Amino acid sequence: MNTLTFLNQPLLWGLGLASIPILIHLLYRRQYRRLDWAPMHYLKLSIKRNRRRIRIEQILLLLLRTAIVLLLFFAVARPILNAAGLSRFWGDSGRTSRIVVLDDSLSMGYADQGKSALARAKEVLPEVLSAFGTKDRLTLLTASRPKQPELREVELENIDEIVKLSANLPATEVFASWEPVLKAVDELIAGGSYPLHELTLFTDLRRAGWESPLEEFAGRWPGQHVKLRVIDVGSPDSTNVALVSLKQVDRLALAGVPTRFEAEVRNDTAGELAGKEGNLIVDGKATVVRLPNIGPRETVRVPLVATMQEPAPHEIGFELPNDFLPGDNALWAVAHVQQSVDMMLVDGEPSTEPLGSETDFLALALSLSGDTSEPFRVEVITDSEWSASPQAQSDLLVLSNVSRVNAEQAELFERMVNGGMGLMVFVGDQVDPDNYNQHLFKGGRGLLGAALESVSDSEFSGLLVEPGESSPLAALAQLSPAVLSRTKFRKWYEVRLPADEPEGVHVLARWNNPTAAPAVIQRNIGRGQVLLVTTTADRAWSDWPTEASYVLAVREAARAIARSTASLHEVSAGEAITIEVPKSHDVTLPVVQAPGESETKPLLLSGEEPATAAASKSSAESPRAASANSPGRRTLRYTDTRRAGLYKASWRDSVAGPTSETFAVNPDVRESQLERMPVEEFKKLWGAMEPEVISLGVKADAALTVHGQEIWRALATGLLGLLLVESCFARWCGRQR
Repeated sequence: MNTLTFLNQPLLWGLGLASIPILIHLLYRRQYRRLDWAPMHYLKLSIKRNRRRIRIEQILLLLLRTAIVLLLFFAVARPILNAAGLSRFWGDSGRTSRIVVLDDSLSMGYADQGKSALARAKEVLPEVLSAFGTKDRLTLLTASRPKQPELREVELENIDEIVKLSANLPATEVFASWEPVLKAVDELIAGGSYPLHELTLFTDLRRAGWESPLEEFAGRWPGQHVKLRVIDVGSPDSTNVALVSLKQVDRLALAGVPTRFEAEVRNDTAGELAGKEGNLIVDGKATVVRLPNIGPRETVRVPLVATMQEPAPHEIGFELPNDFLPGDNALWAVAHVQQSVDMMLVDGEPSTEPLGSETDFLALALSLSGDTSEPFRVEVITDSEWSASPQAQSDLLVLSNVSRVNAEQAELFERMVNGGMGLMVFVGDQVDPDNYNQHLFKGGRGLLGAALESVSDSEFSGLLVEPGESSPLAALAQLSPAVLSRTKFRKWYEVRLPADEPEGVHVLARWNNPTAAPAVIQRNIGRGQVLLVTTTADRAWSDWPTEASYVLAVREAARAIARSTASLHEVSAGEAITIEVPKSHDVTLPVVQAPGESETKPLLLSGEEPATAAASKSSAESPRAASANSPGRRTLRYTDTRRAGLYKASWRDSVAGPTSETFAVNPDVRESQLERMPVEEFKKLWGAMEPEVISLGVKADAALTVHGQEIWRALATGLLGLLLVESCFARWCGRQR
């Protein structure tokens, strides 16, 4: 293999001009004619003594002048020592463990001039491999799965087979976080066959993923005889339109009721994005959605609405037109549509009189519906009944003037709320504030967002709703202030908010009294929410339950904090899909179907590897599920989620029968951030290790041999030195002697 190439190869014709000094020298010699002159007899004696020295001087001067001409045109032709050539020319004297890392993250799919960065990397890889020694050991791994190398410590006797394997490696939508990748490389270096190591990294040098410090590797690898070479195959362009997120706005998706979704679109181009359309896909059926105009470097929210008639999981997707980076133009979600919302009302002061119980007005408000397609299934029990048999399956639990809770009940509440259940607490005369503060507030660490202090009985009128789009009481803010100001209140509970204002605690409404005391306090706990209302649910303390605003507030708040079905089955590309299985259930035939594939792949249950997976094992571990290590849990897991889309898992349950679940796997939004890292900044990350960075650019026919190290600067320096030497030597040769 040649180790030297030229960027301006046509200029090499100038090397022929190096013959000019020789011709001049020869012609200059022919100008002499022999004349016999008497004094020459004495000169000949002197010339004979100096002839040898003069001839050597003339030859040296001729060689200097010839070298100057050669070096001039050699430098103008811009010679390059390529990376492969350097590897062979300055290569290691001994056998080397070669580790090649191929970045297959989402950003490597950015296509400039019709070719993605990943495709360019695969084109260059054969030339890199051909520069390695046949007795070297090669380990090939991808950034998406660094713990599972495609090849490990193989000899380079058949490069064609290795090239074929690398060409078939698929693109992925994972996020390339380089710290775990380099840790995996570090383990391979420690277990390498030879003491010399060379790491070759193909990447696009996007800044995302390089945030972690590299001192650990940069400080240790030089001492382990590790050389680092980075081949930059990325495009300098970052023009992109990205679909940042797709989320279900409504916590509940009910059958026959419009469910709101929201997509975020970011325009990372220099111009305005106008007149574009997207596709809202519901169960495979697409509807065109016109996008608003999006300014340069701007992000907009696109509201979406879908109505699903059947209570079942439904597949929701949103797609943008393809651009240079198609991997971030589609996102998916799974909407779990319910037939009804199960609500449990715990009555702390039951009564046999009409509308005399603590929860009668509350149950009436939740049961009223002008639309039969939006049912709230309400069940009312007394606090003693609930204590005897706690209900853990409700979407919403309401405690209304319940006097006390014990430690076990408080712990159960916390588990249920963390799991997604909504909890609403109404106070009353029977409430023991010390008990609530001990078990439900816990000094600011419990479920309640404020501590109960005492009952105040001064009269006032009106309720003030704090602004906020996502507030459970946002519907009340749309009412006229006169509607809310006519309600009479006689009592309320004074509360004390935590001094440090813990995260997730919000005052949603205040009483219209001189102190603007908190009326409704929200606290987010895990996947659930808790609302503390500092008045009663009945007419004992106010006339609010008889107002229409009470019905609106109760219904909207109940729907807003009830158990959410949004984002239940959504993971980022590369994260494991996990399905918890009851310990008493037997599971058989667990498989998963990945997006775009017709064949299913096996799942693993609690570490038991299916025979089909064991039989198909090779040196490169086949995509399969990993076992869960948590004691007391049985889970199905699938880890090869490198491609975004919908994954459909199915199995046969001994109790439930044939069961299936769909999961939405979406790209990490950080992979859409295409800012490039300058080479000098990248080198600084490695400190004294000084990696060699070779930038290929976006030329489709670019070969690695023309992207090595240019040496024209060194040649120019040498040329200046030769000119200086020639000038001094010519003067010395022409001196009088």
